[in-house]
Amino acid sequence: MKTQIVYFSATGTTRALAEAISKGLRGDVSFTDITLPESRTDGLAIDCDLVVFATPVYGERIPAFAYYFLKCVRGNETPLAVVSVYGNMGFGITLEQFSALAKKNRFKLIAAAAFIGQHTYATTSAPVAYGRPDQHDLEQARVFGEQIQRKLDAGDFTPPNLPVTGLPKWIERFPDSGIRFLIRQPRVIRAACNACGACARRCPAGAIDLETLRIDEQKCLRCYACVKACPNGARAAGFRLPVFQSVFRRLGRKKKESRVFL
Repeated sequence: MKTQIVYFSATGTTRALAEAISKGLRGDVSFTDITLPESRTDGLAIDCDLVVFATPVYGERIPAFAYYFLKCVRGNETPLAVVSVYGNMGFGITLEQFSALAKKNRFKLIAAAAFIGQHTYATTSAPVAYGRPDQHDLEQARVFGEQIQRKLDAGDFTPPNLPVTGLPKWIERFPDSGIRFLIRQPRVIRAACNACGACARRCPAGAIDLETLRIDEQKCLRCYACVKACPNGARAAGFRLPVFQSVFRRLGRKKKESRVFL
């Protein structure tokens, strides 16, 4: 059996869960990372027995540029499992988007999951899903892989019964950069920066100039890939107003668990 796992992972959380899922599958598993701009310049051909799409949730939906790329992938009736990774708030319309994509592009959607990962804006003072996915989450992801495998072995291609969120579909048209009204642009701490360019090379939107390290405000996703990538901690960002962090902390206080749909 051949499986192709296609994922977008700005800070490594979705990648970790995708790798955990792969451990529950048999046969050859290949990974296609579509995080960086250069990985999304060409199309993607499907020639396998199972495809897995995994993306984080940005603003209640799949990041627009990642969704656009995936919408161009033709399924040829290949079984598909989809994964949304969210920071303990909600997975929004992402599973509905995946379902619509599967129908339009002739995939057989057979499984879906919504896994928890540390929220992009989590801090020690606002520890929303801090440290997740933990070992329990990763074990759940591995078991999800096993459940997909069993369903395939049984020749069961029935679609999962997905929850309806009630959120309007038009929110998928929001710009990926809309969060910038709540979150400041990651700034450079000059005393710590050695101009290595790690932040620019890891930017999923190609928003950072490699020479000047300046960020294009209209492109910046506030995904914190640059903050996480900097080896010297020379990138910093945060909420524009303290009240935003207080609201964020309250909304993410109740611990949520991952959900699977088969």
